[in-house]
Amino acid sequence: MNEYIKKSEWPIILIIFVLLLIGLLLWLCFDETKDFGLNFFTEMLGSAVAIFIIDRLIKNREEVRSIPQKLAAYEDVRLYTSRYMTFWIDTFRDSVPENDPETIEDFFSENGMSKILQYLYLDSQANVLPSRKWYNWIIDKAKEFQENGNKILDRYSYNLDPEAFGYLHQLTESSFNSFLLMMPAICQTDALERTPRVRVLGNYSISPEKDYEAILGLLKWCNKAYNRLEKYDPSIKKVSEYAPMKDKKMPPKCMIPNSILIVQMEQWQKFIESQT
Repeated sequence: MNEYIKKSEWPIILIIFVLLLIGLLLWLCFDETKDFGLNFFTEMLGSAVAIFIIDRLIKNREEVRSIPQKLAAYEDVRLYTSRYMTFWIDTFRDSVPENDPETIEDFFSENGMSKILQYLYLDSQANVLPSRKWYNWIIDKAKEFQENGNKILDRYSYNLDPEAFGYLHQLTESSFNSFLLMMPAICQTDALERTPRVRVLGNYSISPEKDYEAILGLLKWCNKAYNRLEKYDPSIKKVSEYAPMKDKKMPPKCMIPNSILIVQMEQWQKFIESQT
């Protein structure tokens, strides 16, 4: 019953409880007010039951009317969450010379996704069509996640569960995602100042550690929403499930080659020395 009780209803509930208690005391504790107390108590109890039943009927009717909007919101959030997860899992598999972490919680952590920053070579070719370098592809995906997230927030501003809204807002306003979108400006500055930056993702961005809570929260929300909404539409789909890959081919094709890493590190070191 607690999920139906809003904070604004507690004062009404408290008033009814106090009135019932007064009626009970007048009925049981004082002979001169026994009849009045009994009548008052039964009247208040009947009113409380009627209010509760009518309130539940109204809420149930509102719940049924809102189901189509909730189904639509769930589907959009599910797609967003699944695509976000799939993109970064595929990126990890293409760049990090390790098997996948055991659980999705391990993946979205400093021991999982954060390792992409160390190994992803931005000048390597992403496995997409039309062909493009990871530098361009990751910027395209950052724009997509921000734009799609904002569309969902605008479209369902009155219907989306506050918990999901908060997690989605956190991802669309993510500092990590903002740094990805700033990569062209960083590269332009490097060209002007002739800065030989090593071409791995971590040298152009910050850790996504603040986003882990949000994406894991969205994943849990999708699973809970699916369990609530499936009875209204059995055709709805679950959010993507994490299946760790083992014994993958090494080294990954988009990991920065050691020979290139050595050359770029030497160039970076010479640049640092020239600035002192």
